[in-house]
Amino acid sequence: MNQTELDEFNQQLGQLALSAQQHPLLSPERQSALRSLVQAVLRSGRLCRPQQGKFSGFYQDIYDEALQELMLFICQHIERYNSERGTVMAWVNMLLERRFFREAIPKVLGRQDVQRVTLSDLDNLTAPEPQETLTEKLKACVDQDPEDILKAEYIKDHPAATFQVLLQRRILGKSWKEISAEFDLKIPTVSSFYYRCLTKFSTRLKEYCTHDAI
Repeated sequence: MNQTELDEFNQQLGQLALSAQQHPLLSPERQSALRSLVQAVLRSGRLCRPQQGKFSGFYQDIYDEALQELMLFICQHIERYNSERGTVMAWVNMLLERRFFREAIPKVLGRQDVQRVTLSDLDNLTAPEPQETLTEKLKACVDQDPEDILKAEYIKDHPAATFQVLLQRRILGKSWKEISAEFDLKIPTVSSFYYRCLTKFSTRLKEYCTHDAI
């Protein structure tokens, strides 16, 4: 990417961020801008790789965990981006390196055999009842898919790779490498689809879990 292309790319991301900020929460326009922003960031090839060369055998899982939390943060807190302080990619890479990668290290290394919920606790989700953990409630919600909205979304030309199935794999702690191998797809294809759907349905999932809609 030459300087002209880089300037155009940064301008595009800035416009998408501004568009998302200017539209009301949950509005179709905001969701569309966020989906386009996340997709552009993931496909840019300009995401940093913090502490590369460390954590042999676990680096990719740590990176995937960090990236997922980062994308959720962007979608939920796009208002925190300030164009006067730098480009969108500078902001994204700063968050990835200084916060989300560091937070992902103990999460991954400390729970190799523990189920994990990687939806940032669905952002301000009320505390679950003692007899049912958040993981259990979320898993039940995804498994039942009461409105059949999760299973209706799938990767183009791969009907078995539904958003419901990908969510189930991630809740169980499967890595993107494992999931992509299962469906014979490239990691960017799977993860990009997953993040777009997560942005689209995160509010619905929160409603299910919070209001016991399942």
